[in-house]
Amino acid sequence: MELRKTMKAHCNTCNGQRNHELRDQVAVRGRDSENTVEWGDDDYFLRCLGCGSVKILHRSWFSEDTDEEGRPITTDTYFPSSVFRNPPDWIAKLDKSWQLTVLLNEVYRAIQNEAPSLAAMGIRSIIESVMIDKTGDHGTFKNNLAEFQKNGFISKIQADVLQGALELGHASIHRGHVPTSAQIAVSLETVENLVHMLYVLEQDVKNVLGKLPKRGPSH
Repeated sequence: MELRKTMKAHCNTCNGQRNHELRDQVAVRGRDSENTVEWGDDDYFLRCLGCGSVKILHRSWFSEDTDEEGRPITTDTYFPSSVFRNPPDWIAKLDKSWQLTVLLNEVYRAIQNEAPSLAAMGIRSIIESVMIDKTGDHGTFKNNLAEFQKNGFISKIQADVLQGALELGHASIHRGHVPTSAQIAVSLETVENLVHMLYVLEQDVKNVLGKLPKRGPSH
């Protein structure tokens, strides 16, 4: 019996590096007319040995692009693109047609398609939508945030955290800043916590505590 060939690759479903079965491989090689420059493109059809999901890994190299030891540097691209952060399970509790749900899903798609600036703008838009939904529109981000805190939806510390996420969106829109993965991760976690607390956890707590037996007369 022939042993299956395996290789490590990122799996979006398992959310990390996993062993994959190599089901097929196509290799293309090329060189210039003087045989001084070479390049290669390899496509691997992979199946995750953990969850069974499939994907394509495209690996390319160019003989003029080498490391310190003179070896060609390879570039890996996955189809579908690798996701460094999967949407939380609680999103399924939100109405799919609701504006905030749509915005959240668009942010995750922007991240998956390596569009961090769009993701930062989307996160900014989500924060603005939440504040307006809870307290109304007070004209500016500064006023909306102040009113949001004044009404007890967030603490002073949480307001400072939200201000940082908002600032990242402002920088992307107005100053041409391209956020890093770390900046996007922190901002996304901030907005996830906000939406979860105000629209999911609040209702879950009401449902659970509503089933508690009533307190009897004191003895």
